[in-house]
Amino acid sequence: MSTLARSSAFTAPPALRLASARDARGRAASAPSRRPPSSVVCRAENPFVEGWLDLSATVTGGGADLGISELAENLGSDVYMDINGWHLFLKDAKYHVPLARIVSNQIAADGNRFDEQAVVQILKDCPVKVGGGKGVVKLFDLMPNMCVQDFTKIVEDYVDDL
Repeated sequence: MSTLARSSAFTAPPALRLASARDARGRAASAPSRRPPSSVVCRAENPFVEGWLDLSATVTGGGADLGISELAENLGSDVYMDINGWHLFLKDAKYHVPLARIVSNQIAADGNRFDEQAVVQILKDCPVKVGGGKGVVKLFDLMPNMCVQDFTKIVEDYVDDL
């Protein structure tokens, strides 16, 4: 049997999994996700297969964010939240793409001009759930000043390249 056939991407359809799926305590599994197929992420153990799957998603329309992908990549890899000395990068927290969309929409609304106050306000308005949703902290409050400056610099460079 090939590696692909054993990967999690080739599991039984949700209806069949529910009939026999039980958790460790013997309870029935929960209902399947209602997410559209284009948002399903398949992760194989082979980087070449992952690259091909990413490429196929882009070709078939899964790459709708190509206009902001560079901005999202820069934000995700260079900006982080500091939580008790631990650096949680925006990419790892899955905040880089939504923030890139919000920033690009704000820039378009401002006539493709950079406004530092508007960019900082986006960070002040962005909620981050903590403690399993027990509390909410603004992204701005979790970022060191250096990261806020990096965030605004990345956005400024993005606007200059438009």
